[in-house]
Amino acid sequence: MPEDPSPSLTPRRRASAARSRGWLQDRLDWLKVRRHWMTLVGIVAALILLLVLGTFAYAFATLPDPSRLDLAGGDIQIVDRHGTLIEQRNAEGVRVIPVKLNEISPKLRNATIAVEDRHFFQHHGVDWGRVIKAGVVDVITRRPQQGASTITEQLAKIAILQSPKKTILRKLREAMVATALESKYSKDEILRLYLNSIYYGHRATGVEAAAEVYFGKHAKDLTLGEAALLAGLPNGPTYFDPALHKDRALARQAVVLDAMVNNDMISAAQAEQAKNEPLKLVFKENRSSQAPHFVDYVFEQLESTYGPSAVNKGGFSVKTTLDLNLQKAAEQAVAVGQQKLGPLGADNGDFLAMDPKTGEILAMVGSADFLNDNIKGQFNVVTGLRQPGSSFKPYAYEQAFRSHKLTMGNMLDDTSRHFAGGQFHDFDFRDMGMITAHQALLLSRNIPALETMQTAGVDNVVNFAHDMGITTQLKSEVTTAIGSSEVRMLDHAVGYGVFATGGVRHDPVSVLEVKDKDGNTLDKPSAPGGKQVISAQEAYLITYILKDYSSQWNLGWKKPFAGKSGTTNNYRDAWMMAYAPNLVIGAWVGHTGPGNQDMNGVYGTMVGSSVLKDFINNGLTQAHFNVETFKRPDGLIDGPPCASNANVTPSSSPSPSPSSGSSTSAEKDLYLPGTECKPAPTPSPSPTPSPSDLLSPLPSIVPSGITPSPSPTPVPSSSPTPSGSPAGSPKPS
Repeated sequence: MPEDPSPSLTPRRRASAARSRGWLQDRLDWLKVRRHWMTLVGIVAALILLLVLGTFAYAFATLPDPSRLDLAGGDIQIVDRHGTLIEQRNAEGVRVIPVKLNEISPKLRNATIAVEDRHFFQHHGVDWGRVIKAGVVDVITRRPQQGASTITEQLAKIAILQSPKKTILRKLREAMVATALESKYSKDEILRLYLNSIYYGHRATGVEAAAEVYFGKHAKDLTLGEAALLAGLPNGPTYFDPALHKDRALARQAVVLDAMVNNDMISAAQAEQAKNEPLKLVFKENRSSQAPHFVDYVFEQLESTYGPSAVNKGGFSVKTTLDLNLQKAAEQAVAVGQQKLGPLGADNGDFLAMDPKTGEILAMVGSADFLNDNIKGQFNVVTGLRQPGSSFKPYAYEQAFRSHKLTMGNMLDDTSRHFAGGQFHDFDFRDMGMITAHQALLLSRNIPALETMQTAGVDNVVNFAHDMGITTQLKSEVTTAIGSSEVRMLDHAVGYGVFATGGVRHDPVSVLEVKDKDGNTLDKPSAPGGKQVISAQEAYLITYILKDYSSQWNLGWKKPFAGKSGTTNNYRDAWMMAYAPNLVIGAWVGHTGPGNQDMNGVYGTMVGSSVLKDFINNGLTQAHFNVETFKRPDGLIDGPPCASNANVTPSSSPSPSPSSGSSTSAEKDLYLPGTECKPAPTPSPSPTPSPSDLLSPLPSIVPSGITPSPSPTPVPSSSPTPSGSPAGSPKPS
């Protein structure tokens, strides 16, 4: 019999065989999983392909006839929140004056091609190179950043595709129609149709109408500078409107001229000469509107959302947030302000009302007289930049309170001194000494505000103001606390709205719904959600102080509004902001006409006791608007002022007092839990004068019946005034 295999070798062979079988099994299992995933990927790819093919099929099946060029635009109706007509823009009349291509200046033709579609004569309706580039840029920036529409695609959108809403399906159909148009019409015909149907703003459709409206001449007679200006407008007729935003229009003109240079249409010298060419704008148009500044603002929003071409096509109605009853009350209030403050040099004014709970704009008066060119009446001051003066102070105090760097019971030193290399005084040349932060804000003292800014941290306050709604750049300087950085009233109202709502920010909203001519809803923009910026307790600290502003400064308001005024250097700007839980309002007066831009002693509280007083006491009643009252949130602690800052220590057992506390703000301060002051160990040796006793006499220039503004702040226009210079002169901020 053969010998058995060696016992020591048998287990090894078995183990090797087992390993081989295990590896093979693992390989087979992996291949099964791979086939499974490949099957799933194939199914998903097939579904995506079917979806794409289905989209193409649907787009093609519903494609309008490219031969049906409808260049006649429809009416655009702008209505208020109740459906009452504000303004109707008719697509006929002065807006459309068709001309032949040889009746259009070659300068304008070249300018349009250079800035809108430089490959116009090379592509066949769609510039795929631009499409790919725009797609890459949009992916990198994660938002629509670049447009890629050709002139032919824009013509397709204007003449055939009539939905204002931007969708992928619409872009696909737009490309299909553009390709069809290229097969039917020559390049010159497409360019002629485009230049006769594009919207240039100011109720002018087509280049001939635009040339007459803007320059009072024919399109064939345009200079290079004029042609470049017009060629830049279709990208944003309201945004680049030279009547409202001349700086933007000229910047856009420069972009057009540079594009012409890059495409060898003109020389660099010709471009520079055109940029320096004086433009004689005439703006020959007729207009009837119940809220022209607001309508222009709405059109800017529409153009941004749907594109200028779709908006120009018209044939739809826009339901806005405006309340015409409040709008009329606002216009009346501005007129009252002009009547009372006009003799002191205030030839212009604005007004804004917003719902802080939604951000909806309820009234907007951009100037005292839209048709008055002497005061640049078509410029909307509500959306323009102005120094806010002391109306900026609440942001500095709120940041100090919420970061526990300061409480309203802390003592601040109201003594003239240096800040950031400059000597600062209050307008009355008086030092109140040690006062609480509560008193300092209520009396709008400037030195304590600068001290608060330093305590809270300049950059912390700047960042906080941006969180509150200020969108413009703020200087990282201590003087920003007293209003040296320019802001927009629209943003300022959003910021004050955060105090009104108990800490929730709602950005501006102007459009509620867009319907077609048959009443079908084309778009209903979703209201942006609110952002909790600060807690209800933190917000109420500022409200608790500012709700007494009207009584402190004898503004005469008969409804419960909190408020804050602001006045800038040499009485250049006078502001008054106010808010209730369901309404934020703001007004400004200034001098924008010929001559010196400074007014003669117009303070912010004078705006409060004229413009806002009329709106609050009369306008709101006539509009049947009910003002809600403030409710103190739970979680705040009543306490006495601090005898000195050394007493600022957490109490041993803080207990929030009930919201129905009966003490007045003159008897107590409010604190976030754990920040309240301990009572002074010994009584003060002498009573502190009441705030009203410490105010300086009224300036003699103030007319009878008008109370001056608190604490005009010396805001330097560029840098603080060095010590020893006349910085202490009464210059309001």
